[in-house]
Amino acid sequence: MNRVRALKNDFKTDLAYSELSSEEEFWDAVYRKAFPSTVNHMACLGDTESQRMGIDRVIILANGLTLKVDEKKRRKEYKDILLEFISNDQTRAPGWIEKNLAINYIAYAFMESRRVYLLDWQLLKRTWLRFGEEWKARFEIIRAENKNYTTLSVAVPIGELLTRIRTAVIIDV
Repeated sequence: MNRVRALKNDFKTDLAYSELSSEEEFWDAVYRKAFPSTVNHMACLGDTESQRMGIDRVIILANGLTLKVDEKKRRKEYKDILLEFISNDQTRAPGWIEKNLAINYIAYAFMESRRVYLLDWQLLKRTWLRFGEEWKARFEIIRAENKNYTTLSVAVPIGELLTRIRTAVIIDV
């Protein structure tokens, strides 16, 4: 049986933190290391349609390929990755893991250690569809209590998540 932990949260404060321009150097280093043929990348800020589709950053590679990334940041180091399955408990709006986002990757950063897990979006979604209900039953549920609503995420241990993603690359028909 899993535990539920409630945290006080402020969406506007977290959004401002996620869009800090002072961390552009960090993200530049991440993307140039992850994608050596990066020509350019740009942040997609503000309340836009791109943002609603999960796009925080667009990366352009030398071959002309364009990649879209959703960036997630946690201030401290944790042994888990939070997968948000309910964005707003009042409206039952789905969390980002439940949406059909227009992205290629999730860049999940622990800012304290400056470590980023670059997760292929399609593999992560396939893994969630297979194991999401099991994870919600087994692992801690985080209730981020905002002013008028609560966001729900499951804290999946990093090792568990990466192991399960590896199985998603195998397609048996």
